[in-house]
Amino acid sequence: VVIRFAQSRGYLDVPTARKAHKAPVALLGGVAVFASIALGLLLVSIFVEPVRNALVGHASLGALGLGAILMVALGTWDDLYDMRPMAKLAGQIAIAALTWAMGFRVGAIELPFELLLTSAAPVSFLVTVGWIVIVSNAFNLIDGIDGLTAGVSVITALTVFLLANQNGATVPVIAALALSGALAGFLRFNLPPARIFLGDAGALSIGYVTAVLAMASYQKSPAAVALIVPLLVLGLPLLDPILAVLRRGLSHLRRRGAEGLRPGEMLHAVTLADRGHLHHLLLRNGLSVSESLAVLYAVCIALAAVGLGTREASTTLR
Repeated sequence: VVIRFAQSRGYLDVPTARKAHKAPVALLGGVAVFASIALGLLLVSIFVEPVRNALVGHASLGALGLGAILMVALGTWDDLYDMRPMAKLAGQIAIAALTWAMGFRVGAIELPFELLLTSAAPVSFLVTVGWIVIVSNAFNLIDGIDGLTAGVSVITALTVFLLANQNGATVPVIAALALSGALAGFLRFNLPPARIFLGDAGALSIGYVTAVLAMASYQKSPAAVALIVPLLVLGLPLLDPILAVLRRGLSHLRRRGAEGLRPGEMLHAVTLADRGHLHHLLLRNGLSVSESLAVLYAVCIALAAVGLGTREASTTLR
């Protein structure tokens, strides 16, 4: 339904020199994913009391859904009208701040060398907002070939479900299953050759929900692994943007030298799109799109397994 709607209204991703697809592809995949999640949970809530009880309240499914809807709206506006980067970032920060106010927040975290990250409100607010914004954009940045973000998100969502189930976190259990199910259905239309793209609306909102669920799923876990496990589970989406920032920054400094250290100029340089992401490197080394997907899925599964293994070994780490 969304594909036909996008095609009739001209909401299409038109090929450019930097993009891999050769013909216009429908946007608004994020709308399809989150509409299916909302409808599914509302229908299930009629028959399943735990789902019904989790719909409203502090740190509830309803609160998470509000944040996701706002992120979908922000991403859709960007897909259709190309928002300025700083305006889009401001919108993400506002949504992350609202999420903190609705009860999804980082608590005290034990860091290496017996350091403790306090749960004081100012620190919790900054860490929560930073985590949500970074992970949301990380999922958006890896959305470069058909099926990559959706497939990686299925893997991470199922891993978050397993972590949340171990920790007895009801809202992340329900939401992670709903997200993975919706994305698994969406993959039928998004694997190469894709008939519809997630767009910023989908990639940002999936990153947002995954960030919140990963954060909420470890709140009851041992403090020593509270920070490690989500970082491992989201290793692939986080690694690619980090490498991109380093690559673009170093390339900029090679061209400009010491003059390139000016903050505004450096910020502009590291936000410029390029063809140096991990999937681009695999494609340039002779792998097909499907083979590149298989490699990246395997890496994501391996990191998720390490994360789960770290969680199982938590008593030793403590």
